[in-house]
Amino acid sequence: MNPSPRFAAAVAFLTLAAVLAVPLAVPLAVPAAADRPPAAAPAAARDDERHGGPAVERRGPSAGDPGPEPATDRFIVKFRDRAALGPAGRQTAYGRTARELGVSVRELRATATGARVVGTGRPLDDAAAGELAADLEANPAVEYAEPDRLLRHASAAPDDEHYALQWGLFDELSGLQIPEAWAGGAAGTPAGDTARGRGVVVAVIDTGITAHSDLDANVLPGYDMVSDAAIARDGGARDADAHDEGDWYRTHECGYGIPAQASSWHGTHVAGIIAARAGNGTGVAGVAPNAKILPVRALGACGGYASDIADSIVWAAGGTVPGAPANPTPARVVNLSLGGDGACDATTQAAIDTAVGAGAAVVVAAGNEDRDAAQSTPANCRGVIAVAASGREGARAGYSNFGAAVDVTAPGGDFATGDYSGIASTMNFGSARPGPEGYSFGEGTSMAAPFVAGAAALLFAAEPALTPAQVEARLKLTARPLSAPCAPGCGAGLVDADAALRHGTGTGSPPLRGAQPLSPGSPVIRGTVAVGRTVTADAGDWRPAAQQGFSYQWYRDDEKIPGAASAAYRPGPADAGTSLSVTVAGARAGYLPSSGASRPARVAAGTLSAPRPALAGVQRVGHTLTANPGTWTAGTTLNYQWYRGATAIPGATARTHRTTGLDAGRWMSVRVTGTKPGYASRWVRSAPTAALARGVLRGPVPTADGTAKVGYRLTANPGTWTAGTTLRYQWYRGATALRGATGRTHQIAGYDAGMSLSVRVTGTKTGYAALSRRSAATSTVSRGTLAASVPSVGGIPRVGHRLTADHGAWTPGTTLRYQWYRSGRAIGGATAKTYRLVSADRREALRVRVTGTRTGYATAWRYSPPTAVVR
Repeated sequence: MNPSPRFAAAVAFLTLAAVLAVPLAVPLAVPAAADRPPAAAPAAARDDERHGGPAVERRGPSAGDPGPEPATDRFIVKFRDRAALGPAGRQTAYGRTARELGVSVRELRATATGARVVGTGRPLDDAAAGELAADLEANPAVEYAEPDRLLRHASAAPDDEHYALQWGLFDELSGLQIPEAWAGGAAGTPAGDTARGRGVVVAVIDTGITAHSDLDANVLPGYDMVSDAAIARDGGARDADAHDEGDWYRTHECGYGIPAQASSWHGTHVAGIIAARAGNGTGVAGVAPNAKILPVRALGACGGYASDIADSIVWAAGGTVPGAPANPTPARVVNLSLGGDGACDATTQAAIDTAVGAGAAVVVAAGNEDRDAAQSTPANCRGVIAVAASGREGARAGYSNFGAAVDVTAPGGDFATGDYSGIASTMNFGSARPGPEGYSFGEGTSMAAPFVAGAAALLFAAEPALTPAQVEARLKLTARPLSAPCAPGCGAGLVDADAALRHGTGTGSPPLRGAQPLSPGSPVIRGTVAVGRTVTADAGDWRPAAQQGFSYQWYRDDEKIPGAASAAYRPGPADAGTSLSVTVAGARAGYLPSSGASRPARVAAGTLSAPRPALAGVQRVGHTLTANPGTWTAGTTLNYQWYRGATAIPGATARTHRTTGLDAGRWMSVRVTGTKPGYASRWVRSAPTAALARGVLRGPVPTADGTAKVGYRLTANPGTWTAGTTLRYQWYRGATALRGATGRTHQIAGYDAGMSLSVRVTGTKTGYAALSRRSAATSTVSRGTLAASVPSVGGIPRVGHRLTADHGAWTPGTTLRYQWYRSGRAIGGATAKTYRLVSADRREALRVRVTGTRTGYATAWRYSPPTAVVR
């Protein structure tokens, strides 16, 4: 057995791989066997610009359940004249039978023929009703007894096996009144064939179609417009075979996390609602059972491309599609039980425009997310008939989309109200590849759209000269109110095919037979008509009162405002300067719906809520002030300008301002300017601060780095001061400032020996108080060490000649003295740099000592090497 026959309520399209809704299915007949998915899945389809496929559905009543049987709670009993029984005698006649069946019988009234109408207090099925009537007739005083059956006016109800479950066709409260629509001619006659849609082609752009004995006779050769072989599941791309090869897929194949799903056979179910054969004693009946179905396959595994769907629309209406043969049977109606999120794309809109221009009405499912249909496409495209879904009770189904984009409502089923509240239609029960045929229930706007497509086919068959716009207008004009108010907006109401056909022929009644229209009030817009201010629609005085409530539609310059379908409306930026009006539609049981429109009102620019800003932060140079703008109208863009006194500060346009030295002694303020589309700009200035105090510089205690020794250099390390601070230096010897020692470095001089040194760093910055920091004193400066070279002696070592001392390199500034030696003994008076050899020097070796002195340095001396022996 196939565990989950299913079909989708709508198929998401555009670039989203998402399902429009999660529909449900209930099998009417379960096949004996089902296909299994093939062992290996084909290559994964691409994820870009793909439409989501139909979703899994649940099961309902048991297979083959025929549904509720006819029942009655009243009987007609005629007593023989000769009996002449009084009330007590008649009650005795009823009593025995009533006790046996466990019912209470009471007389309700007498008929014109002298019979008595009696009630049983509860409905009896056919078997119990027959038993009661037979027991009563067994009484000799009773001439006859028979059920008082509930009869309907003459119609063309078919004999299809599951017709009793197709409430969407006939139910007085929630159906399209299809039997009455067909009653324009007997089945099999020219008039009857026309009344059932003969001569009209309805294109079903969907997953294709499967063979089905209740549908095959009405199916034309179509076309497979799926361009991607992986999606098509048939091993090829576009071709002339529109059969549904299955849209199953494996886990993750259509996106990570998306579970596996069996084939939906969605197109077969949709086609059956439109044109399943009627009067053949089996299965179900379509809305237009003599119309022809043109299947165009555009959806496969994981969905279908927007371009394929657009080409399908054009081809179905008789347009030219590159690479595809001409369509020999152009459709007058195109059904699109698919959709997705977002605005109507240009490709789809162009295709719809082409189809409508060719004379084809395009019927679209509104979507199943319980949201504004303006967010669903192609329901939000121009020129389509967007269809919301209703349940068996005649009210909007809880899942159905709504709003100004919806044109009409039709039966879509609602399993929330019962298992038999779905839409019955043709189905295939293969899990992957086509399998046995059967029937199943489903719910969704995918089911509602083909009801309207079928009704459009009936109109085209009856009046071939109608245009798509006229068909849409006729369906709206003759629609009747839903059984409960649809405040979010369900279009013109529930489609009534009988009323639509009768309106065109002039032979009869409006949607509610014999009803008069409501007399509408004069709607008035209450409140301040300005951007950002909520206004309400006062419906005015309706006669009689609209008991079923009002529905509303707001207009901007006579154009519908999408989603504006409640009594209150808050004009937005797009409304500024435009004319705002509202149409109020009212409904009351037994009356034709009516509507009235308000006078237009010009929408003024909005007024921004603008509190006075406040300033936060320390009011001192070097600190940051922050503007707190307060709470403005939501969505307002704020701009800032800071002021120093009365003068705007160039470039100070942020929410915060870090004060500078130029701000010292001045008061500060900020101006906040708000702008928002549709609103008049507005600015507010803060209160000024007090005069800003001078800033406080930040600077650490410096250090004097280096060796505290004469001849070395000390360097002041000031540390990190406030950015932008200018630093000056002064070096000290003990407590005395050294004149001229104002650089960052100081060369230790001889006079520093034995003293301690320190440095003072002073920082200044405009707008700040000056700050001085003095380093710790160094250790006592030690005496320096002179750099000294070994001297040398030049000249000829011979009596009478002069020797010269070359002292070499010494520390600059060193004072040098000389002393000549003869054989290690100082020569008296020989203290010059030169020495003239005398006879006493003969046969002696001479050398010279050079002694260096400098303030703050230790004295140093060096001896030259001895000369050669003087001759």
